[in-house]
Amino acid sequence: MVWIKRTSLETYSFERAVQDALEEWNTAKNYFEQVTEPELVEYAVLRLEAAEKRFSYLLRIAREGGGSF
Repeated sequence: MVWIKRTSLETYSFERAVQDALEEWNTAKNYFEQVTEPELVEYAVLRLEAAEKRFSYLLRIAREGGGSF
């Protein structure tokens, strides 16, 4: 299976997709921990939840044998 990074339309491996998802999740966690502006708290929460769901989805695909490392 080929994964497409939508921002640049380049193809990359499933392993790279998982690495990117984990990196985004960690970035979102750090942002959430540091945000102080009340207007940005909801954004930080939504970003964190989205990153966590993407990472969880990719792990589920890997467990089911749909991804190849």
